[in-house]
Amino acid sequence: MASIYAQIADCVDTSVTVTQANVEEADVYVDGELWAHGINPADVMLPNARLKTLAVTWAIRLAAIQGAIGENSPLIDKAKEYQKTADLLAKQITRESLGLSVATSSGYGSITLGRG
Repeated sequence: MASIYAQIADCVDTSVTVTQANVEEADVYVDGELWAHGINPADVMLPNARLKTLAVTWAIRLAAIQGAIGENSPLIDKAKEYQKTADLLAKQITRESLGLSVATSSGYGSITLGRG
C-alpha cells in the first residue's frame, strides 16, 4: 500500500529506521486527527505540507518506539519529544490552515409556524 501524506524518504532521523509500516500507520493517525477536527480527509488537497510534517513526525515516533531496547533507551526520550511535537502540530489543524472553505453561517435557519 502506498502512503498518503509522507514517504519513507521524508523521514530524516539518522538514529531510527522508519519502515513503510510506520509511514502507513502515520497515515491512519493523520486521518484520525482530521476526523477529530471535523474534517473529511477526502476534502484535503494533497500534497499538504502541514499534514506531511505531522505524518513524518508520527512515523519517526513509531520507529523510535520500535527501536528502543529497554526502559532506559535514549530512543524512548526521542519518541516522547516526537509525541509532543505531533500533539502540537495536531492542535494546529483547522479548515483554514488546510486551505479549506469555512462555513460563514451557523447552518441554522428559522421559520415561522402559524396555527389555524
